[in-house]
This record gives sequence, structure tokens and C-alpha cells, in this order.
Amino acid sequence: MRKILTVTMLLLVGGLWAAASDPVNTQWQQTVLNAIDSFPERGGYYTGGKPNAVFAKTTWQGLKDAFVMDANDTKPRFDPYQAQPSFCSSATYAVLVKALLMWDTTGKISREAWQNMRVHDGQNDGVGFWGRANANGPALAVLVNELDAGYSVAAYRGALADSVKECPAERYLTDAEWRAHPVWCRARAGDMMKIFWNRHDNRGHDGGAIIGDDGVRRHLQEAGHSVVFLGYDENGRVRYWSSNGPGKEPEKMGYGEAVCDKTAIQRVVFTRILHPERFDRVRNMPPTHVNQYLYDLNGHRHSSTEEMWRMIGQQ
Repeated sequence: MRKILTVTMLLLVGGLWAAASDPVNTQWQQTVLNAIDSFPERGGYYTGGKPNAVFAKTTWQGLKDAFVMDANDTKPRFDPYQAQPSFCSSATYAVLVKALLMWDTTGKISREAWQNMRVHDGQNDGVGFWGRANANGPALAVLVNELDAGYSVAAYRGALADSVKECPAERYLTDAEWRAHPVWCRARAGDMMKIFWNRHDNRGHDGGAIIGDDGVRRHLQEAGHSVVFLGYDENGRVRYWSSNGPGKEPEKMGYGEAVCDKTAIQRVVFTRILHPERFDRVRNMPPTHVNQYLYDLNGHRHSSTEEMWRMIGQQ
């Protein structure tokens, strides 16, 4: 009975933030938007692990080339033009690092923290700073919660297929109900955003209801996108920035703005950073430090909605 009530409440009132006047660090939000402006357009979309005829280097190598920190440097330099090609979570990681550098003009973030923020070899999902930023599920939301640097809110439309419902009472919200959900009014430009895609119309499955990947081929797995929220267009569609692709010509894809209808999204997580200075706490997050929850979402198990809410610190 408790499980039914919990999931029903997630669907009917989930996503409501604690107050109408949610806290916002307007300087930080603007810094994120300014950081986006420093990135090139497109640059290629590539998730492969080896260079090929189209891409001379991988996304991981591009991030390493972009992040330059010499022995005597107290903070790195980050060149977005070197961070090419890209994919969605590399884009949100890169813009976060760039925004932190633009914001930290007085040395609030230590050299040790910056060193831990760079991409290190062997960092699987959930391992170190990069492994958290690159993970399945609510990656950046979990990271920000660990650092106590801000807060997140999630909302869920529900599962359409009985086979993936978390309880019999779970209801799939209508288009009108989902478009009117309070969560959309709470978002602000510059928030980090995790989209879980609604694939019913063109793929006929509930991938957006799934959090993580359990490694079983016959099971539905997460279908998601890591982005920065920009607002809404004149038709009420969601505007966001990320590395978008792959498309038929991935070399022409990559960094840029895109739009989608709210009904294209089945689950959403908005993450707002209030205390960028608390990213100095990454000094205590060495490259081998594991967040077990995010680690497990890469090929080991799925997460429930209730567990995800707990891991991102949503009340």
C-alpha cells in the first residue's frame, strides 16, 4: 500500500518545488549562459572510443586537450574549441567547467579541486568528477547534491506500458496534464537539465520511463539527453543547449541549441547551482572515488523513481 501511495504522489504532485520563490543565484545562471556563448557551433558528435576516418580524435581526447593545467598553475585554462568532437554529457561537463572558471575570479576553488575535475583515464560512470558528470540517470543532479552546491527537482509523466510501471496505480499523464505540470514553470535559463525521452510515437516503447541500464539486452534501457535549459520558444517548446546528434552526418552535428515539445519528454530533472564555491569540495573527490549509485546505472541495474529522488536530494 505504501508503494502505491508513493508512486501515485510522484505522478500527481511530483516536481513541485518547496516554494513559489525558489532560490536562484542569478550571477551563476548568467555565467552559464555566457560560457555557452564561448563554445563553437557544431564541431561533430562522436561517442566512439577510437579515432576514425571522420574524427581524428575522440571526445575524451578533445576534453583532455581543452583542459590545460601546468605544474605551476593554480587553475586550468579551458579552450572549448579544443573540446571537439563532443556528445551530450561531455558538453554539459565542459560548459560547467568553463562556467566555474569564468565565475572563480578570486581563487575560491583550490588547485586540488581543479585537478580532480579534469578527465582521467579509467573513469567509468560514477567514478570521480568526470565519471559522475558522464553517468546515466540524474548524473549532474547527484553530483550537485553530493557537493551540497544546489538543488534539483524531477517530474515524471508515468509509464504507458504495464510491463515497466513501478506499481499498478501508476498513471501516464495526458498531453494536457503533462504540459501543465508545475515543474515547467520552475525552470530557469542556465539550469542543468536531464531529459528522458518519450519514445511512444515513433518507437513504441517506454525508454523514457527507465532510469539507467541493467545490461540485459532484451530489456528496455534509458533513453536520455544531458543539456542546459534555455527557456521556451513562442510555441511553448523547450529550448536547450547541448551537443546534439548523431544524425545522418555526425560530423555536422554537435554543439548548439535545439527545441522539443514537452510531450517529447517523459521524465525531467532540473538542477540549479546556488553555491559554485562548493565545487572546491571536489578536492575530496579523487579520480578513483566511486558513487555507487551512478556506477551501477551503467550496465548493472535500473533505479526506481523514489530512489532517484532520494539520490538527488529532492524533498
